[in-house]
Amino acid sequence: MSDKPSGLFARWTQRRQQVQAEEEAARLAEQAQETPVEPSLEAEGADGVEASDQVAPEEKKILTAEDLPDPEKIEVGGSFASFMADNVDPDAKTAALRALWKQPHYHEIDGLLEYALDYTDQPKLTAEVSAELAKKVFRHLTKDEEAVEAAAETAETQLAQQENAAAQVEDNLDRASDEVSQNEPEIQASTKPPVV
Repeated sequence: MSDKPSGLFARWTQRRQQVQAEEEAARLAEQAQETPVEPSLEAEGADGVEASDQVAPEEKKILTAEDLPDPEKIEVGGSFASFMADNVDPDAKTAALRALWKQPHYHEIDGLLEYALDYTDQPKLTAEVSAELAKKVFRHLTKDEEAVEAAAETAETQLAQQENAAAQVEDNLDRASDEVSQNEPEIQASTKPPVV
């Protein structure tokens, strides 16, 4: 038996290895993009930028409401994307979302007014309408009860028919025994041997 898989299992294993390789390549590419290019000391001296002014990627500055535009002044349809970044203060995000949902195009009624109707003042149903409604709603229950009653009636009629049949059999047996008893002298006479 060979150690090399064949058929569907081999294709599945090969595909799984390809996916793992693609994921590894994507992860390496992502790490390469995240790695900051560190300027040399000469370039720092030439630009006059000190190392303390540079912010490491892990130490991103948390943006507060003062650092961002006023969300109440963003025009209708404007972008709130700057408030949704990871380094935005949660209170500033909340304020921006409140301003977003206050915009008028989020207050339009969609035309499905069933939920906006007043269902508290419903007219009373008459007794006839209530009975008809109850009959329609609970018809499956009454059908079951009717089926049970019909089965019981069928069983009763079958029992009555069996009792009638038994009574007829008894009547027939009684008649037959009466006929036999009436015909017994004739039968005895016919069965006696002749006298010689």
